[in-house]
Amino acid sequence: MVTQKIEKLSTREKIIKIGAEIIVKEGLRKFTAKNIADKLGITDAAIFKHFKSMDSIILEIINRYVSRCSQSAIEAVNRGKTVKEKLELLLRSHIDVLEETRGAVPVLCFELSRSEDVKFKNILNEFVENYKREISKIIEEGQKEGSIKKYLDPEDVAMFFIGSIQAKVFAYVISKRDGKIIEDPDQFISMVFYGIIEK
Repeated sequence: MVTQKIEKLSTREKIIKIGAEIIVKEGLRKFTAKNIADKLGITDAAIFKHFKSMDSIILEIINRYVSRCSQSAIEAVNRGKTVKEKLELLLRSHIDVLEETRGAVPVLCFELSRSEDVKFKNILNEFVENYKREISKIIEEGQKEGSIKKYLDPEDVAMFFIGSIQAKVFAYVISKRDGKIIEDPDQFISMVFYGIIEK
């Protein structure tokens, strides 16, 4: 069941990729060592040579996503010359990370929001708050320069960005389709910008 693209990766990387795919396509309940092992053609015991627990696989998926999204926010601020450019760079990077992780973290946000597991909830909440703060700074900069409507609440706009991505993942999951989560990033970015960028 391993695709050629994944075949060249180390076993640890394969476990992470297949684990993320299972979370998105089959749900957290099917995220088991046996299911991952079956898809990889290895034993479940082999999973635990690379990770001490199933939680540590989830933690690795989350940490990679959080790290990449946070880094993309910093890079967007540093590389973008205009507010619009910064927001575009940020969204494009976020879409790249989303596609790379097959949307696993937004799914985990939803799944774990109902969980009693405080460890994961705290990590995800901290990520959302920090990411929202970074986007809000860019929005505030745009309001000061006159490129973004002044009456909009920067945190609400930031949550709109995050929520739009979350909605695309949700639509992807319930449609049970394969391929890219966001088929046309340019169109998606254009839709997100419509209404917030002054003409």
